[in-house]
Parts: sequence; structure tokens; C-alpha cells
Amino acid sequence: MKQYPRGFTLIEMLIVVAIVVSLAAIGFSVMKSSRQKADQAAALQKMKSLGAAFATYTTDKNGLLPFEDASGSDDWVNAAKPENQETWYNALPRLMGAQSVGEIGVVDPEILYRDTHPLYIPGAPYPGKNKRASNPTFAVGMNSRLQRKDESGIKQQGRLEQIQEPAKTVVLLERGLPDDKKTISAQGGFDGSPKAGAKAFAARHNQKGCLIYADGHAELRRASELITVGGAIITPQRDIVWTMN
Repeated sequence: MKQYPRGFTLIEMLIVVAIVVSLAAIGFSVMKSSRQKADQAAALQKMKSLGAAFATYTTDKNGLLPFEDASGSDDWVNAAKPENQETWYNALPRLMGAQSVGEIGVVDPEILYRDTHPLYIPGAPYPGKNKRASNPTFAVGMNSRLQRKDESGIKQQGRLEQIQEPAKTVVLLERGLPDDKKTISAQGGFDGSPKAGAKAFAARHNQKGCLIYADGHAELRRASELITVGGAIITPQRDIVWTMN
């Protein structure tokens, strides 16, 4: 009798499909992990460079710290005003040979979101063009506990000598954006502004994020090393300090 080739049975086809799906999932997981590691290494290197610029700034300014944000709202227009040139996002990029945020707003806002700019953080979920056209979005923020108002209500630049433990005191940190995933449910303030507290820390690189300290060095940390499950700063402040003293 004439022989015909036997086709796949339904069970055999389902087994093949299951194997293909499993292999695809494994491949995607490996690719995601590799990309996260690459982003983590790149982000840490950028933060180290930013920390070196911070150290240079305080040296050049006889110990003064840059301002945490602009006077008024932190939009492109205000960032370009002369009175706001000592904010960290204007002063530090200039020391790194890059355009300040104020300069970028006049030329092309998209420069801030290119890998070549020192404030661009790989792996950060920046918003789309329409949302970032009116205001700059920051994946790095300055520690908001280092700047205080004087008796007349005017913000003053802090001084490095006021910080009792520079090697442990945070000055800049990777901060959360609206689409960042929180690693602790009590976290908040993921708004992309230029200043941030511990609760807004973004651990976007394999559950870790970067901190820059007052002595200029940078390192990776987990959110659980910064805040409790309730969102409070871990006290007593031994390894990581957020206040002047």
C-alpha cells in the first residue's frame, strides 16, 4: 500500500510551542538582565563624573554648594535666567564641558535626553516629547535637606564645612520619574523635579540606584538601605546621612 508521511499530532504541536515559548522567555530574561547591567555600569560612571564636578564646584566656590533648584518653577525659561545659573543642573554640566539646562532650553530641549549629556541616565523612563517640551525632566536630583531659607525666607547656598560627615552625606541621587517602578510601596515624589529626598530614590538598575556624596564619590545602593518600609529615613543615620549634622 502507498505510504503517506505522518503529520504532527495536536499534543506534539503543543509541546513544540511550549518549548519555543520557554526558550523565548529565557532569552528575553537574559537580554533584559544584560541590558540592566549595562545601564547600571553606565549610570554609575555618569554619577561618578557628576560627583567629580560637584567636588570641583565646591573647591572653586570656596566651599559653597550649588542651589538645589531655580528661583520660581524649574521650566526651561526660568532655568535660563541669570539668577538661576548657580543651580546644580546649570553649574555642574558647565564644569563638565557640556551645555547647562538653561542653555539647552534655548537651543534644543532634546539635548538633555541624549546619552552624550552628563545628566542623561541610561535606563531611566523619560516621558515622551510632548511632556518634556515644556519642562526639563530630571532622573537625578539634589538632596533637598541641604538647603535652607534664612530668616527673611530666602534660600541660601549651603556650605561644605557645614556638613559634618562628607563621605556619608548624600548630595545627589538617582531620583524617580513618573514611570519608574517603586521598590518600596511607601516611596513617593517620583515627579522628575531637580531636587529629591530619600523617598524619591530610584533603584532602577537591578534593584539598585546611584548616590553621590559630599566628598564627590558615588556608589550603588538599594532603596531598603535608605528608607524603612513605611518610607521614613533609616535612623540613626550611620552609613547614609541626609542632613548637615
